[in-house]
Amino acid sequence: MGVGWLNVRWLWNFLGKYGIIVDMMVASLINWWYVRGWRIFVGGFGERLKNTMDFFSIGLLFKTLFAPYRQISANAGFADRLFSRCVGAVARIFIIIFGVLSTAVEAIFCVILAIVWPLVPVFPIACVVLAVMGIGNV
Repeated sequence: MGVGWLNVRWLWNFLGKYGIIVDMMVASLINWWYVRGWRIFVGGFGERLKNTMDFFSIGLLFKTLFAPYRQISANAGFADRLFSRCVGAVARIFIIIFGVLSTAVEAIFCVILAIVWPLVPVFPIACVVLAVMGIGNV
């Protein structure tokens, strides 16, 4: 007895023959998604943030904050060296600010992904339930 595209007899026969395999596949998927996959996924967050901080070299920029900025002549006068140091400080401060903001945005994004990760397997089921209920029809 089939209703449209859903043939209940075919589904019953399929589950009768391959039910244990389907059950094992679903159990393996759930085990990977919520245990090993979760560890791999969340474990990469620290490395990602570290790479972002390394890209902007925030620690090095703090250490060399008042170093001269591309000073062309070593025999330049006091005013030239002072101006070069001020330009270097301003440029480094802007890079530090942008680096810290980028790292903060990436950290927030990582937290959002960590919250969404466990819900991803539920989304297809929720979409089917909402479609059957008729929610979303315009």
